[in-house]
Amino acid sequence: MESISQTEYVQRDVSHQDLNRFDQPTAIFAAVVLGFAGTGVAMGMPLLVGAMAKSLGFSDQQLGWLASSDMGGLLVGSVLTAVFVAKISRRFLAASGLLLVMLGNYFSTQSPDLLPLMLSRLCAGIGAGICYSTCTASLAGSYNSARTFSIFLFVLVVMNAFIFYIFPIIDGHWGVNGLYLFYLLEALPILLILPLLPRYCAEEADDNVKVSETADPVTHRRVPDILPRLCLAAVFSFYLLVGAYWAFIERAGTAVSISTEFISGTLTWGQIFSLSGTLLAVWLARHYGQSKPLLFALMVMVITMLVLALKVDTITFVFSVFSFSFFWIFIDVFQLGTLSNIDHSGRYAALVPACQGAAQAMAPAIAGTLLSYQLGYSAVMIMCALAATVALFIYFYVYRALLQVAPEIADAD
Repeated sequence: MESISQTEYVQRDVSHQDLNRFDQPTAIFAAVVLGFAGTGVAMGMPLLVGAMAKSLGFSDQQLGWLASSDMGGLLVGSVLTAVFVAKISRRFLAASGLLLVMLGNYFSTQSPDLLPLMLSRLCAGIGAGICYSTCTASLAGSYNSARTFSIFLFVLVVMNAFIFYIFPIIDGHWGVNGLYLFYLLEALPILLILPLLPRYCAEEADDNVKVSETADPVTHRRVPDILPRLCLAAVFSFYLLVGAYWAFIERAGTAVSISTEFISGTLTWGQIFSLSGTLLAVWLARHYGQSKPLLFALMVMVITMLVLALKVDTITFVFSVFSFSFFWIFIDVFQLGTLSNIDHSGRYAALVPACQGAAQAMAPAIAGTLLSYQLGYSAVMIMCALAATVALFIYFYVYRALLQVAPEIADAD
C-alpha cells in the first residue's frame, strides 16, 4: 500500500455534488442512528453483565466469556464490513446487521444455558459490528469528518445515559431477557431510516485523485503507512482497558457492598458528565491541536486505573467512573480525529471498530481469568493501566514522527 500524500486531503477530484451528499444532515443523521445499534451492547455492558449474573447465576469467568462473545462478534462484523463496504450497498449492509442484532437478541431469550447463549450473543455482536462499522465508514466520508465524529460521540453519550437510566428499571421488572428485548426493539425502527443512508461513499474515487503539481511543497510530504497502523494498534491497546473496566466495574462496586442503585446512578451521571468531554475536546483541538490533549488524557487514564487498583471503595469508585467516562469520550474524539487528519479518505478510520471489537473481545476474558485465579479486581485495574500506558507511548511515537515528516498534521485541529 502506498504512503499517504497530504495533497489528497486538499486536492481531491471529488465533485461538489458528492461532498454535499456525504455531508447532508439526513445522511449524518442516518449514520448516527445506525450507530446506536452498533454501540448499544458495548456501552450497556456493565449492567448487562450484572443482569446476567443476577438472573442466570454465572461465575465471573463465564460472564467474561459471554461479554467476549458480544465483543468477538463486534470484531467479526467490523472486519466483514471493512471487506465489503466498498463493494456492496451500505443500506444492504446496515439492514443485514440490524437483522442479525434482532435475531441474536431474540435467541438470547430462548435458552439460559452457557453455550447457546454465547452463540446468540456472538450473532448479536456480529450484527452490531456490521452496524457500527457501516456507521463509521459513512461518517468518514464526510468532508468535515472531525466535526461529524464529535457529533456522533455526543449523541451516543446522550443515548448511553438513557440506557443507564432505563436498564435497572427493565432489569427489575423483566430480568436480563428484558434487556435483550430492548436491544431487539431498538434495532427495529432503525430499519425505517436506512433509505437516508448513502449507498456508496467517496472512497471509490480515491483512484481518481489528482495531485496538483503547483501545490505547496509541504503538502507533498508523505506520511508512512506505519503511522496510521500504529494508531490502530493504540486504539486496540486503549480498548483493552475499556473492555476490562467496562465489563467488571459494576462487579467491582458490588464486591465492596455498593448498592446497585448507587452504581447505576453513578454510571448514568458519569455518562452525562462526559458530554462536556466532547465539547472540551473540540475547543482544545482548535487551540492546541489533537496530539497533546490526547497524550494528556491517556496519562490521566493511567492514574485513574492505578488509583482504583490501590483501593475500591465508594470514593474511588465514583472518581474512576467520572474520570473514565469523561476521558473515554475525550480520547475517542482525538483517536478518530488523528486518523482522519492522517488519512482523510477514511480507509483507516473504517477499521477502528474492528480494533475496538478485537480488544473488547479479549479484555473481559483476560480480566475474568485474572479473577478466576483470585487475583482480585486490583489486578484487573493494573492490567487496564498497562494497556493505557502502551497506547500513550504509541501516540507519543506517532506525534514525534509526524513532527518530522508532516508537522502541519502533528498539531492539526
